[in-house]
Amino acid sequence: MRASLTFLSEKFDLFNKIIFKKPLPRPMMHISSARSFLGQFKTELHGDAARKKTYHLTLSNRYDLPETELEDIVIHEMIHYHISYNNLRDTSSHGRLFQKVMNEINTRFGRHISVSHRCTKEQLDSDEVLSHSIVCLCMMKDGRILLCKPANSRIFSIYRTIKECDEIESEEWYSVCDSYFNRFRKTLTPKFYNADETCIVKIRAGKRLVFTEGRNGGLRLVVAK
Repeated sequence: MRASLTFLSEKFDLFNKIIFKKPLPRPMMHISSARSFLGQFKTELHGDAARKKTYHLTLSNRYDLPETELEDIVIHEMIHYHISYNNLRDTSSHGRLFQKVMNEINTRFGRHISVSHRCTKEQLDSDEVLSHSIVCLCMMKDGRILLCKPANSRIFSIYRTIKECDEIESEEWYSVCDSYFNRFRKTLTPKFYNADETCIVKIRAGKRLVFTEGRNGGLRLVVAK
């Protein structure tokens, strides 16, 4: 299932009642399509002396997750809220206190809360948000075909690195807009993924790009004619 405000609201009220000894005031609740987090807790300070605080609890609905995993994510963020609201000190964001509370809840209530959550391949594949990416298809001298998905700020530096790589026979650059490529992380340095037949077909369905020399001697990336 995907997170919703109704789910977040109902689960917050439920766990607030059965898990936390001192019920927490309802925070501002949000649903996001963020890829960088599944759950997030934030404290917003107001006023010169920062005496007033607004608490925010957010879930991402980007991935299709089992209900129990979504519940554990809600409880994870509520632990952060519990620590912040009660002005408790911890050694770090997921320090000794956080882990102590987390382990107690896991033991008492049979939960599987963790410090971080790693999505399965099936969960990553459930990402249906369309996003634009620049990708490079590399034909290796040993017959493999690999995919590189550089961060926008590193396209030209990674292009130069690929050109200098003796193991690469040739490369093709494309602009793609397909949720399929969300499973590949954008990288700051060259990182390659195996490209199967489905991946290759989807890449070549995009717009072919070429690098050309600009007026000032720099590189430009343009759509191939």
